[in-house]
Amino acid sequence: MLDRLLDELRSEDKLQIQKGLEGLSELFPQLEGPSFEEAVQAVSALFYIDPMDHPELIPVLEQAEEVLAEQRTRIIPVLLEMLAESDLKTHFHLAAVLGRMGYAAVDPLLQAYRTAERDDDRVFLLYAFGKIRDPEVVRALPVLFEAMEDPNPEVRDTASRAVGKICEYVKPDRVDQTLRKEMFDRLMARLSDRYAGVRSKAVRSLGKMARFGYLEPEQKEQLASMLARILGEDDAENWDVAYVVRAEAAKAKQFVG
Repeated sequence: MLDRLLDELRSEDKLQIQKGLEGLSELFPQLEGPSFEEAVQAVSALFYIDPMDHPELIPVLEQAEEVLAEQRTRIIPVLLEMLAESDLKTHFHLAAVLGRMGYAAVDPLLQAYRTAERDDDRVFLLYAFGKIRDPEVVRALPVLFEAMEDPNPEVRDTASRAVGKICEYVKPDRVDQTLRKEMFDRLMARLSDRYAGVRSKAVRSLGKMARFGYLEPEQKEQLASMLARILGEDDAENWDVAYVVRAEAAKAKQFVG
């Protein structure tokens, strides 16, 4: 039966692929060892599909994410092993799979981050934290704070982005006031980062802190003053030279007024 379902996944027909995914969803609980890993890899292979070339298969990609997420934590070691051999498109989908697991993914991801040796793997894990829509993800904040000081700008960029995503998904009263202050202070510090991408993500996340009720009045005032500087609207004439940073500041400004 497994071979037949895997053949269906290799089809170019949308309905045939969906049929194979439905069958695997029912079969997965019975699979173990090499058969389980082969099925996971077969579903993950769908993530190599380029939705720009095949927009009709976008529902297939979403269904594949859900089928894998249904397998919960037992699938995480297999997904992490696949990182070194998969492309960027696949990474985005694998992170989405982990995000769909919610709280169950937090501890395995924290452990994986602590043992990760490659920067690319750490970036992936940080991005995955930003996909988790469960209050348990707050436990990842110390890791995100550490990553925001990393020598690799892509690590700092992704960590700064993830802090803002937490603000989207977790209500501020679920986050300790001390942690909220550290979120603000760490992001403000990144506004002087030498890399524009990092600065832009910090501005975006600060805007989300303001938008979703994470900031105290004095913090809003401090942020408003910083945004005015970035946009060249104060007397300092020391605006940020990067357009992408100014664009994020203009968006964030509406939430601090």
